Amino acid sequence: MTAYEDVLQWAVSRPWWQQKALARMATEGPLDEQDYEEIAKSLLQEPESAPNGGWFAKLVPSETTKDESVRIVAVKELTNVNRLAADQELTFEPDGLTVVFGNNGSGKSGYARVIRSIVRARHKGDILPDVFADTDDSPSGKVIFQVGDTERTAQLGQSADPDFSRVAFYDEHCGDTYLTKETEISYRPSAVQLLEELGKVCVGVHKVLSKWKEQKSNSGSLPEVSVGSAGEKFLKGLNAATTDDELTAAVACPSDVAELLEKQMKEVSRLREIDPTKERDRLKEAAEALDLIADHLEEIDKNIGVQAETQLRELTEKAETAQRAADLASSEAFDNKEPLSEVGSQAWKALWRAAESYSKVAYRNHDFPHTTDGAVCVLCQQALGTDAAERLMRFQQFVMDTTAQEAQAAQEKAAAFRKEIDGVEVEPATVQRAIEKLKHIAEIDTEKIDSIIEVLDNRKFALLSDGKPKRVEVIVAVSALRKEAASCREQGKKVDAESFKQKLAQAKSRECQLRDQIAMRDGRQLIETERTRLQELAKLDERLSETNSRQITEKVKELTQKYVTGEASQYFTREAKKLGLERVTFGCTRAQKGTLLHKADLVGAHRGRLEHVLSEGEQTSLGFAGFLTEAHFDASKSALFFDDPVSSLDHMKRESVARRIVELAKNRQVVVFTHDVAFTMFLHKAADESSVKFATRGIEKRRELGPGYTTLHHPWTAKDAAQRVNALREKVATLRRNEKGMSEADYLRATQDIAGHMSQTWERIISQVIAEPLVDYKSLEVRVGKLRIIGRVTEEDVKTYDDSYSRISGWASRHDPHPELNYVPPDVKELEDEIEVIAKWLKRVKKYQS
Repeated sequence: MTAYEDVLQWAVSRPWWQQKALARMATEGPLDEQDYEEIAKSLLQEPESAPNGGWFAKLVPSETTKDESVRIVAVKELTNVNRLAADQELTFEPDGLTVVFGNNGSGKSGYARVIRSIVRARHKGDILPDVFADTDDSPSGKVIFQVGDTERTAQLGQSADPDFSRVAFYDEHCGDTYLTKETEISYRPSAVQLLEELGKVCVGVHKVLSKWKEQKSNSGSLPEVSVGSAGEKFLKGLNAATTDDELTAAVACPSDVAELLEKQMKEVSRLREIDPTKERDRLKEAAEALDLIADHLEEIDKNIGVQAETQLRELTEKAETAQRAADLASSEAFDNKEPLSEVGSQAWKALWRAAESYSKVAYRNHDFPHTTDGAVCVLCQQALGTDAAERLMRFQQFVMDTTAQEAQAAQEKAAAFRKEIDGVEVEPATVQRAIEKLKHIAEIDTEKIDSIIEVLDNRKFALLSDGKPKRVEVIVAVSALRKEAASCREQGKKVDAESFKQKLAQAKSRECQLRDQIAMRDGRQLIETERTRLQELAKLDERLSETNSRQITEKVKELTQKYVTGEASQYFTREAKKLGLERVTFGCTRAQKGTLLHKADLVGAHRGRLEHVLSEGEQTSLGFAGFLTEAHFDASKSALFFDDPVSSLDHMKRESVARRIVELAKNRQVVVFTHDVAFTMFLHKAADESSVKFATRGIEKRRELGPGYTTLHHPWTAKDAAQRVNALREKVATLRRNEKGMSEADYLRATQDIAGHMSQTWERIISQVIAEPLVDYKSLEVRVGKLRIIGRVTEEDVKTYDDSYSRISGWASRHDPHPELNYVPPDVKELEDEIEVIAKWLKRVKKYQS
């Protein structure tokens, strides 16, 4: 079965429109965007019936068209690219072989990197700016190229033209990747290309349908309903499958919906009259009142609580103890000595203090008690006798005694503390107002507050009356009050979300529900229009699924592996053998994005990888074979670029590589960048033998200026014998043009330079035409058969060589003419004649090789 039959057999399983498109492309060629749109329109209509015998009954395959060849014409106007000289132009011949020669450091690799950055290369590298330049500008330049017969210009730094992907680039790094990475084979049989075109049709139709889908992607106007409502749920779930019954149920509403809505609007308005702000203020005031009461109870607890009770008891007991001590002292001082008992008692002390106070008024200028100078008793107003005066002095001595004073101080402390307790306001006006505020502005039970205040008031009385005060759990009450205050504050923060908002939300929700029902009823036509749009989208999605090209891609991969991989493997094996490589193969590894990837490998190896097994030279050869295999499948025969392709190759393989490159140049543009003189000679020799056009270009570094200067010629050291003869002719022609007006010294130097190159040309002829053919550099064997060349050299040939070389030696600057000889340099005609002698000798002796 051929690839074409394979494709047709598989294609009958595809949708009708793909079969029709495939049949049309087979006879008329690729389709365009207008065709894609026509196909897309047909997909939205009833399917077409296949003609008698099927879509492929009258199929006549068309000739496959090849991509146009792409050639690089020139690279010019480079700026800030490495250190390459600006305003230079490197040109390439569009056909045949162009060899760009440049020594190390000349800038050759810089130009090669420019090419590599825009064409297809398995190893990419950045174009770096001049690190010594003062500017931050990006590298720039132009690449002139041809696609077919059309010339175009590409700007360096911009996106590469897609046509550049047909141009392939090879260097040592690119070659290495053929060992370690997979490669894509761009070649496809015509039948597979036809299938790929079908894939493009699917993609094109997909874009058209996607565009139409995008145009219908924006939903139309729908009834405006509230968020979270039944109407919104229905509208969100509206789809192509929504039935008429479901739609009718969704837009149904009560017959008296208008009256119901009006009534509900009034209810919402009524609820809105209640100001939530005032409610927050009310709760805030309640919280402040509760905190005030809690603060007051904490303060009351400090003043008349357990601690105060304990302190009062201690002071009272201390006063009583001190009084008992004073009473004891009094009984010992006045026992049975005074007319009346209880001297020193509390009552007696009160009487004594009163007498002392009165004495200070009656006898301002005398200390108490005053008993001299006819003083009278301040109590009985009678004259004091001796006994009475002594008694008063005893009493005063007793009062001044320490025990009596301590008892007095203790009693005073106890009395002062009782006074403090008595001054405590259990229910001041601020607390009363706070309690009243709680009663009026908050739904808070104040009975517990009133109860605890009453208990505290009784406790105060009990403390002052020496009763038994009742214990009060003030801490528990305060904690409850503060908790209630915090609750009020929290309610204040949530008042909108809790009370009013809840009630108002319920009323609003009912209002929204009624409005939604009206909106859904009035918007039925909008809903039906949207359902129609969704049905059209669903149809587009269904058709879009038919444009999926995955199965086409899988078939392309299958056919590629079946009809391409084998050929690629065979070609690679042949190329590898030409370069001396055995037991290597080239096969499919995996698929990626619709393309089969291939990679070189060892035949029959159980372990080890190519890069570990092969020598460096063998790796280079294998990479070169992989590149040639990829280039073989380029039907466009676009340009191939090689940058030092013989790096790491010994001299035995270089000539093979040169001949293979020249073969490629027979039907496409080939450009080689090299610094290898011997390899350059091999290329020139192979080109001559194959009658392939050989063009020379040079890149050189100039002293004090830097690299990147381009020339149309190779340097003298890279020229073979024939090239040197031509170069000598050009030099003499230039001398003839410039001779007039030259000084003798300048003319002498020019002739000496030409004579020196003449002698080097004779040496290159001898080595190239006579010596080199005697040795096979691949096997390092002497070619005995080539000894006939020497035998064919005549005495006349030898004499011609000796005479010419002798004359040239006399003209060259390596010999210093004797002053007495009066040396005269050769004229231009003599130089021209000598060059012709060399040229004829070269032409004659080269024939001896036949």
